[in-house]
Amino acid sequence: MEKSLKTFKKVQAIIYDIKDNKPYFLILHRTLRWKGWELLKGTLEKGEEKSLRKALEREIKEETNLKNFKIEKRLNKQIKFYNKQKTAKNIILDVFLVRVNLNQKISLHKNTVIEHDRYKWVNKNTAIKMLTFGNARSLIRNLRL
Repeated sequence: MEKSLKTFKKVQAIIYDIKDNKPYFLILHRTLRWKGWELLKGTLEKGEEKSLRKALEREIKEETNLKNFKIEKRLNKQIKFYNKQKTAKNIILDVFLVRVNLNQKISLHKNTVIEHDRYKWVNKNTAIKMLTFGNARSLIRNLRL
C-alpha cells in the first residue's frame, strides 16, 4: 500500500529571535486546506532537490515576505506524515533553524496563494501549546538555543 502513495519533499523552518534572553518563535495560522497553527514549511519545486537552502529561502520569502534572515543550521530531523485520506505520504526531509529580527515587517499576503491569515511571535511554552501538530510541538520542545 505504501509504495503507491505519492511523496512530497518539503523543507521546514523554525524561525526564531532572542528577546530579553529568551527565544521567541514565529508561528503561522494556516487557512488553506486546514486550520491551525504551524511552523513555516513548503514543498520543493522542480529543480530544488539539490539545494534545500534555496528552497527554504524561496519559501520564507513567499510566505512571510521577510528579506533579512540567517539560515543558521540544518537540524538532523526527518518528519513523516500522511494526509487525512492516507493517499499521500508527505515527508519533510529537512528542518532548518532560521534567525530573524522579530521587529522586521512580515507580510502574509504577497503570495498568489494565501496559506495563512495571521502570525504570532510566541515564547517556547506558548508555541508548544498553540502548534496544531505534535511533530511541530516536539521540535520546539526539544530545541536547545
